[in-house]
Amino acid sequence: MWKGKPVIGGFAGGITVQIIWGVTGYTVNSVEGCAFRIRYLLHNPDVATQMGRNAREYVREQFLITRDLAEHLALMVTLLR
Repeated sequence: MWKGKPVIGGFAGGITVQIIWGVTGYTVNSVEGCAFRIRYLLHNPDVATQMGRNAREYVREQFLITRDLAEHLALMVTLLR
């Protein structure tokens, strides 16, 4: 996602938290579903490009340490006042 690519993943672990279905990628529950989504993205490069952009922005906003660091610093400033 950080590389600006849409993601296709299964319903396992934390991947379902990271993928917003149809926005940053797709979750699938079968090999056939995975193949279907891959073909769809290959045949719709504009959709794939937009999903990739969405995915990168989502990672930047939700998962980078700089966001967590900013939140912690803001909390410390609040507590010190």
